Amino acid sequence: MDSDQTYQASVRLKIFMVAIRVVGVILALILTGGNSKESLCTPLPYDFDDLPIIITFAVIVYNIAAAVFTCVWKDNQGGAPIILTVFDIILGLGLTYFYGPSYLILSFALPILMLYYIWGKTSVLVAGSVFGTIIYILIAAFAFVSRLESMHDETFATFFKLSFAQMGCSYMLIWICWVAAQESVERCKSESGLQREKDCLFQEIQAARMQNDQMTSELSERENKLRMLNRDNAGLKEELDISLKRLQEARLALQDTEKAAEEQGQKVSQAARREKLQIQRQLAIMQQRLERQVRLVEVSRKLSGSLALSDTLLALTEQLQTFLPCQSCVIFMLDEVEGQKKLFAEVAASPFTDTFRNYSLQIGEGAPGYAVSTLTPFKIDDGSVDINGTVLSTVVDKERSALVAPLAVPAQTIGVVYLGRAADHAFTEDELDLLIDFCEMASVALGNSILYQRAVNNGLRDPLTNCYNTLFLEERMREELKRGNRYMYSVSLLLFSLDGFNQIVANLGQDVADNVLREVVGVVRKITREIDVLGRLEGDTFALLVDHADRVKCSEVGERVRDAIANHAFVVGGRRIRVSISVGAAGSPHDAANAEQLTMRASAAMQQAQQAGGNQVCLWG
Repeated sequence: MDSDQTYQASVRLKIFMVAIRVVGVILALILTGGNSKESLCTPLPYDFDDLPIIITFAVIVYNIAAAVFTCVWKDNQGGAPIILTVFDIILGLGLTYFYGPSYLILSFALPILMLYYIWGKTSVLVAGSVFGTIIYILIAAFAFVSRLESMHDETFATFFKLSFAQMGCSYMLIWICWVAAQESVERCKSESGLQREKDCLFQEIQAARMQNDQMTSELSERENKLRMLNRDNAGLKEELDISLKRLQEARLALQDTEKAAEEQGQKVSQAARREKLQIQRQLAIMQQRLERQVRLVEVSRKLSGSLALSDTLLALTEQLQTFLPCQSCVIFMLDEVEGQKKLFAEVAASPFTDTFRNYSLQIGEGAPGYAVSTLTPFKIDDGSVDINGTVLSTVVDKERSALVAPLAVPAQTIGVVYLGRAADHAFTEDELDLLIDFCEMASVALGNSILYQRAVNNGLRDPLTNCYNTLFLEERMREELKRGNRYMYSVSLLLFSLDGFNQIVANLGQDVADNVLREVVGVVRKITREIDVLGRLEGDTFALLVDHADRVKCSEVGERVRDAIANHAFVVGGRRIRVSISVGAAGSPHDAANAEQLTMRASAAMQQAQQAGGNQVCLWG
């Protein structure tokens, strides 16, 4: 038997082992013919001549005792059964030696059966059978050799019969033992399967019982909840009945009161209603004004969070669109170009961004220019409005309504706010009042930002030329590019350097060269806008940041600067000298996406102009 399960000998196998021991000894006695000396038994030593019966009896008693021990001993895996097997081998070999081959079965069959009884391995039977067969063959070979020497034919034949009989008997016993063991194994498997089925059935019964208990418990809980709901429902019903009665009483009392009031005087009631409505309107107006002031205070706090002009303008645009949702929200800033003040669209949040790109107005021109010149806010309802004989139209033709209000502080006019909507009569007088209050508050914030920017600029300028230095120029370029990307307008950069500046330094000296640089800056400032940022990068290289101008407009500005410097007469020490410049231009978003790319590409265009001989303007690409 080969199995991974724990082996346990059955009761039938134990009975079989007892019977084998008794029957084996008896069979050995029968085969030897009662231990007669005339038989094939080996003669006993002289000291044992009178003891064959006693020895035989002792062997029988030993086997019976071993059989009883086999039945009583429960742990067939211990060391005692192995010791018993060793004794069987020693006893069988000893009796075979003294009594003859008839006892050979005791030293062959019993140990094999005993080992199989201990371990239950079929391999033990197979190995024992093979080993026993070899032993019997060796015995037969020795007997055949002995016959050649002295044994008679009759004795030889009897010996062989006896040996073959023992062999057959041994194999038969082994086979019967194996059959009994297999039957025991099958029975054990059947009992184990029945036990598992019994355990599974018991577990299912337990699970069903637990489920039944759980369902019973849930049913009890639901019944308790249902009882509680019924009690609550009854209480709610009583409260509802009481409330209905009270409501009916109040309704009757109200009807009586209304009838009494109507009888006492309808005139007084109507006057009271009129006064009440008037008070409500006044309260609503006051509430609106209060809410407006609260919101304006909150806006003022947000606008005061940053003193940077660009941040203030962006925050102002966002708050305007929150307060007064509109299609176009444009902030015009007043700036001076070539000694003349103009309005430029500094921030434009509108689907018509292209209209406001590079858009500028003279003072008094259009609705924004009129608002700045007269410091008068007004409303446009049907595409245009007539104010004191002046017809003012919306900036965008597709917008039929607009609000326009100036941005000004007592000592300075800053700009104007323009809000546009597509429909006619889209703005109300209250919205115009709100815009006026908003602009008064925003003007203070913008004035502070302008003052702050001027103060900052004083610390960010080149000491020789009073231009902005590289640090300020780079920071301003990043801000303008960020605003340009957000409000969809172009920003361009001009880089220019003086042709032959090193020769001026070598021939005329450093002081003369410094005066030339200062005079070049003065010429450039006269022909550019105030909002254009002029900076000195290093040596004789300058940069001009131009917003609301694409690369084509920028190249025009560059040509104007080049022409002004080429035609300007520089007087140094009573001598007139001519100075020319090489100009490189690049614009965003056409040529670059960030400040670094814009600077690199404008520098590459300037080098191209220098290599071409100077005194010219080159666009990147």
